[in-house]
Amino acid sequence: PGFKFNMMDLQAAIGLVELERYDAETLLRRREICERYSNAFSKKNWAQAPAFKNDIKESCYHLYMLRIKGATEAQRDAMIARIAEAGVSVNVHFIPLSMLTAYRERGYKIENYPVAYDNYAREISLPVYYTLTNDQVETVIHAVTTAVEKVLV
Repeated sequence: PGFKFNMMDLQAAIGLVELERYDAETLLRRREICERYSNAFSKKNWAQAPAFKNDIKESCYHLYMLRIKGATEAQRDAMIARIAEAGVSVNVHFIPLSMLTAYRERGYKIENYPVAYDNYAREISLPVYYTLTNDQVETVIHAVTTAVEKVLV
């Protein structure tokens, strides 16, 4: 109530086109990319791949949140820097609420949420753009593998 959102005709037209190809193209390709990542990283003892499907639901594959077993936040940041040096852009998608300014200022402390911090400290979000080519996906896999294995030595 009281909030009104007006979508421009152009935005609506673009949205309709995107919806028409979502299942047949976008979702299919993102699933393929995530499967390529999972297949590659499943061979690595340091990798914890995300779960995308269970008996009652399936992800839309918009994120690939790889977690590095045993990594510290500083190690994760060093890995991200090395990955960037290889020309691959990754980031950290999961940040616990207690680490955000608004929550910290209200007295929330990350020390009280060790599981959330552990998941944050070890997480690297990989690109899952449906326009990524298979060669680009392989470049990401190589950059991540090289960075992790150099930092975790």
